[in-house]
This record gives sequence, C-alpha cells and structure tokens, in this order.
Amino acid sequence: MGRPKGSKNKPKPNLPGFIAEPAGRLNVRVSATTRSSLAQLKEDFGLDSQEAALEKAVAIVMALRGAVGR
Repeated sequence: MGRPKGSKNKPKPNLPGFIAEPAGRLNVRVSATTRSSLAQLKEDFGLDSQEAALEKAVAIVMALRGAVGR
C-alpha cells in the first residue's frame, strides 16, 4: 500500500554532515573532464560523495581567493 500521498507525508531530506548551511541543490551541465576530475578529487580527498568533494574544492578556492585579497 505505501504511505498516503501528500506533502506532509514526505520524508525529510537526509543532509550530509559536511553541509553547515544547506541552501539547495545545483543541477548543472558539466564537461566530461570536469566530471572525471571531480571523481578524482573525491578519491584524493577520501570522501564519500562528489557532493562533498565539490564543497571541499569550493572551500579551498575561496580560501585561496581570500589569501590573495579579493
């Protein structure tokens, strides 16, 4: 049978612990190179998901940006 339909019955999203302030999802097209590079970063960082790798990569780039005074 399952659960009855309706917005009140939807399960709450299970957000990963590395996201401190969840703001939504990105659904963007990427090149094959970007996709494989993100998978490589996931392995290099020892992370469980490409989502976590993207969060970490953006944090690193923003730290570098701050270090050069932008």
